[in-house]
Formats: sequence, structure tokens, C-alpha cells
Amino acid sequence: MHLKMTSRLLAAAFLSLVAGCQGEPTQAPEGSQSAQQLSAAAECVQRFDGITTCAKGNAALSASEKGVQVTGLKDAKTDGVSSTFNDAITWSQDARVRVGSATGGIALSARDGDQVVSTLRMIPGKDRQVQVAPGFTGSPSGAFRMNVYNNGNLVGTTAQPQSMIIIFYSWWDFLDWYYWHWDFFSFRTRTGGSVGQDGACGWRLHAANTTFRVKLADGKEVVGDTAEFIEEIGDGAYPYRHFSGIDVNASATDFLITGESFGQEK
Repeated sequence: MHLKMTSRLLAAAFLSLVAGCQGEPTQAPEGSQSAQQLSAAAECVQRFDGITTCAKGNAALSASEKGVQVTGLKDAKTDGVSSTFNDAITWSQDARVRVGSATGGIALSARDGDQVVSTLRMIPGKDRQVQVAPGFTGSPSGAFRMNVYNNGNLVGTTAQPQSMIIIFYSWWDFLDWYYWHWDFFSFRTRTGGSVGQDGACGWRLHAANTTFRVKLADGKEVVGDTAEFIEEIGDGAYPYRHFSGIDVNASATDFLITGESFGQEK
């Protein structure tokens, strides 16, 4: 009996080390907060199909035909909204956002239950510069690939190391309103594609009616309207294929969620 139990514990420990798109359960990234950490009296609404949206920290929610208005967003480490759903492989949200100050920003976290599996931080600055920092766990290096699209066409792709902060130019000023569309997904290989990336986590960012400039790793500058970040699955890792929630924290003066949806395995 002791040998059987020891074998199970060793197997569980090994799997926890090689899991792709899966974070350490005891070390949630800054700006994240699990569903169980929400107060039992947390304010929640069900404005979008199959999604329960709850306030976090000092945030307050108000649902209407326009969507979900979020107020009280003072600190991106604690204040925001937590969306919960079942066994998703895709998620998307449309939001009208104004950060309103040079110290504001947005922090997104994808999770399965209480476990954070990926993060994305956005900090808009002056002169329409935006710092973006994706966080992945699919390999010990935390490496990821950035793809840049313009009008649906791939215009650049480059590998990026862990904790790489990417600066986008001529994109978003913190004083301006912007209509943002962001996605999180668990990658599925199309017929004939590389199975090595099947199950990799990814983020996608798009702001309506605007473009940006960004430099690739080789120094080449490209113009795009959509940025995509997909984790690299390391050797020996296995993909984490589903997630159950997204937390969107922010320090912002105005935040209106106008649409939100998720997709499941077919």
C-alpha cells in the first residue's frame, strides 16, 4: 500500500513540473486572484450567456442593455472583474476602456479553478506607447511567439524569451477611450499543422480603428492592428487543454464590457 501511494505521489509531482499552460498553484502572478478569494458577498451578474461576472476588490458592477459597467477600478493588483464559465478553449471580451492616468494599466489572468495558467499585462503611456508583458508556463524558459497581423494578414512573427516586455508605438494613449477586443485560447492544431503546439495557450489583442508599430527580434519594424502571443510548449511538457475563468484587473477611470463569450471543445 505504501509503495502504491508513493508511486502516485511521484507521478503527480512529475506531471505538475511538465504541464504546459499551467502555473504553480501557490504562486499566482501579480494582479491575479482566484475565484475562491472572492468574498462570499461579492457582487455578481449574469449578463452574458453562460458567464458569471463578479466584482473584485473595490470594483462595483452595473448591468444594462449596454453591457456591464465596472467602476471603482483604482488598483490593477486587486480591483477588477472575474468571469467564470465551464471547460472553455476560447474566450473573448469587448470593452470600452479609458485608463485615465499615467499610472493606470490592465492585468488579465486565465485560470482553471484557482490555478492561474497564463497572464497578460498592458500599461499604456504617453505618446501612445503601450508596454505589453505576456506570461506563460508551457516551458521552463517561459518562451512564446509573437505574431503581428494587419487587416487579417500576417506581417511579422518572432520568438520572445520569458518576461519580455514588448513596446508598441502609436497605439493607445492613457487619456483616450478605446474599444478593445481581447481573446484567450487553447490552441488547436489544424489539419496538417504541428501537433507540438496543440493545447498551447495564447492571447490576442486588437483595438478598433487604430494600428501600431512594433519591432521584431531582428530589428525589423512592422505595422499591424492585431498582436497575438502563443506560448512555446517545451520538450516533455504536456498541454493544459481547458480553462474555466478569466480575471480582468485594471486601474482605469472608465470600463464598460460590451460583449463577452466563450467556446468549448466540439
